[in-house]
Amino acid sequence: MEFYMNDVVPSVQQTRKGLSAFFSSLYTIKEKHSGEGFKKVNAYIRKLSGCNPLAQSLYQLLCRNESGSRTQKIAIVEGLYTLFRELLPSLNKKRGDKIIEDPDVFENAPVCWAYLISKAEKESSQHEIFAPICLTSQPGVRFCDPVQVPGLPDVFEREYVLQKIKDGEKIPNCSAEILRETSMWRATDVEKILLSLPPSIKTFPVWVSYGLVTGQNFQIKLDETFAKMTEELKAYPHLIVTPPLQLKDIGVDGPRLVLLKEDNLGVYIEKAKGSPLDLVVFDCLAGKHKTLNVDELAHEMRDTRSDQTFMTTRTPKEAILVLVDSSSSMKETCYDSDDKMTRLDAIKQLFDNFTTRSMAYDFHHVIGLVEFNSSVKTLHTFTETLETFKEHIHNLIANGCTVLYDALNHGISELEKVGKKFPDCRLRIICLTDGNDFGSKTKPHDVTTKLMCFNIIVDAIIVGKVDNHMLHGISNATGGCCFKPETGTAGLKLFEMETVLSLEMRKPKEKMNPSSITSESVLTTLFTKNGYDEQPEVSLPSELNSKVTVTENSLKKNIKESKSSRFLEKDKRILEELKSLHCDPHPFCTVLPLESDFTFWKILMQGPPDTPYENGAFELYCQFGAEYPVKPPLVRFVTPVYHCNVNSVGRICHNIFDRNYSAHITMREILDAVYGLLILPEPEDPLDSILAEEFLTSREKYEQEAKKNTEETAGNSMDDMEQKLVGEELTKKFTPSHLVCSLTKKMFIDPVKNQDGTVYERKAIEKHLKMQRTDPKTKKLLRRTDLKSDTTMQKMVREHRKKEYLETSV
Repeated sequence: MEFYMNDVVPSVQQTRKGLSAFFSSLYTIKEKHSGEGFKKVNAYIRKLSGCNPLAQSLYQLLCRNESGSRTQKIAIVEGLYTLFRELLPSLNKKRGDKIIEDPDVFENAPVCWAYLISKAEKESSQHEIFAPICLTSQPGVRFCDPVQVPGLPDVFEREYVLQKIKDGEKIPNCSAEILRETSMWRATDVEKILLSLPPSIKTFPVWVSYGLVTGQNFQIKLDETFAKMTEELKAYPHLIVTPPLQLKDIGVDGPRLVLLKEDNLGVYIEKAKGSPLDLVVFDCLAGKHKTLNVDELAHEMRDTRSDQTFMTTRTPKEAILVLVDSSSSMKETCYDSDDKMTRLDAIKQLFDNFTTRSMAYDFHHVIGLVEFNSSVKTLHTFTETLETFKEHIHNLIANGCTVLYDALNHGISELEKVGKKFPDCRLRIICLTDGNDFGSKTKPHDVTTKLMCFNIIVDAIIVGKVDNHMLHGISNATGGCCFKPETGTAGLKLFEMETVLSLEMRKPKEKMNPSSITSESVLTTLFTKNGYDEQPEVSLPSELNSKVTVTENSLKKNIKESKSSRFLEKDKRILEELKSLHCDPHPFCTVLPLESDFTFWKILMQGPPDTPYENGAFELYCQFGAEYPVKPPLVRFVTPVYHCNVNSVGRICHNIFDRNYSAHITMREILDAVYGLLILPEPEDPLDSILAEEFLTSREKYEQEAKKNTEETAGNSMDDMEQKLVGEELTKKFTPSHLVCSLTKKMFIDPVKNQDGTVYERKAIEKHLKMQRTDPKTKKLLRRTDLKSDTTMQKMVREHRKKEYLETSV
């Protein structure tokens, strides 16, 4: 079991869940595919990778059932990471819309194993031939100094041969007439094997067909999408995450993958003897077997499925059923007479945007698809994998009438099943339609009451020139939104809003009392009060209402606490980041941790000079999750910002938060990256494609709008914002006068000096020189090129800042 413990740190750090998935799936492969049956898979892995250490280690582990050495374990971890990385879609190798980031590779280990096993069926294992090499001398003792003699392939202990020479005895079949000390030579191949293996191993299988196989050296070309690869999992139930309650069934034998925690995938082995409700599982993160009650596990995971009606690798937070109207009226043009796009084509475009954005954000959602016209038909049951949806929606043909209320009723029955299986899962219907119901047997007020009883929210997107006050009323009564985009651009922008894609960041709407929905008129009159929605309100973290403090005080408090209590590695790292930013602050950013929780920061960011944002001060927040530093912190704008890489709820699109992130990235680098986006947007990787298009085609207009928005939303100064948040602490703070800039009245951050040795804060003096080209004190001519960094002052400031919190090792 030691080989399946998580005690190797991969060179590319993986999530905790990923590490558990890697070792647990490796364990299930050993249980289900080991022995001669694995030879084909090993041959295929050797062919794809050209990595003999990987194939050799897997052969010993899975074909011979030997535990192997730690070096071989590292070879398996690193080799399979490289192989899985090549098999899975990445930004550089796109296959469909799904992208797997580097830290998430091992989370998809079961998918990769299913692909390898299925493809290996067509491979041959004829070249998987191994010759055993004995690692022991004649008396059965492991070699210390192996040698060979002329005419024999055998290996001998040097001491044994020397004794034969001394006694004048011959070694049978040795071709040397007189055996001398110079006749023998070192068996270097055996020496290398001995050095790499533990003393317990007495024989070693050497692969002998190396001259007959050419590997691809991980240069793998795949056409299959991630969705197609995921489909192949169905043939291997032991690699599918099994609902806990399904393990109660007779005939469900181990091994099976099962979630022990949201971030820990374990292996179900068997039912405990004499106690059918107790499961014996292997927890590779803990490195031991555990006995768990199946009902308690299902309750803890909030997963009450008892079958595989739909597959999910994690407990969904939201289930969305998309209802698509394909009635005959959908053939008509959509937005205006100049645009010939039909309503059905508009819906297809909107749905494409919805699936693409949902996959990019990697929400914990399951999504189903239903078509309605004269009848209601489920096109796709609930799934995490959205890539297959597009082909269903693109094949729709407009025909028939519009049984909208029947479709909503059908949606209730579908979502009710999900709600029973996942009690904490939010339930939502997104209805894409062009108008009013025609032909439904279900009454609108009845279906509304039913939706509310099952706590299902309805969001409606109406395309075309028809008003639908009834559907608007149903949406509002259930706590949903009703949108009516007037242009194609407005429609696309709608599905770029995170609060439309997911309820997680949406501020809940007040719902009506179900007993008040007594007639259709109750629903239609809601339109006069509310009208169509523009965008849902955002729900911000409650921590933003908590009191903040300056870094110095937070460090003093938490360094003291770290000495008297057990600090997590994550917390130690956050403190180090806080120390670094206290001693060497970002010149345009102020970090303010919460008084009660130093893992949540408010950040004030001054807009960069010579940009549309230069007169603005923006508030952001930074939240360090449980996976930090393996996963990046959550950094978002609170102040609205007109920017193609920032969405309406403050999400920031920058590669430092995904493909370029590693555990070594510092918070200073993250602040630099976000600040850099304000200097130069990246329209080729946008969150708002409309603004990206504007930036590329009409940059002047983009910058004018950004400047106008900055004046409206971020007009307060940094000093005023900081004073408002931590006023008293700032006034109490003592700073030696020689460390204070005469222009800012604050301690230096980025000090520069002129030819006379006068020291100023860089951003303050540069701002002054834009208006006057003279020194503020001497009134002499002064240019930016005359300013030089003052390293002496920087050092003094850094030393003073360290003393402020009495530097202590965490």
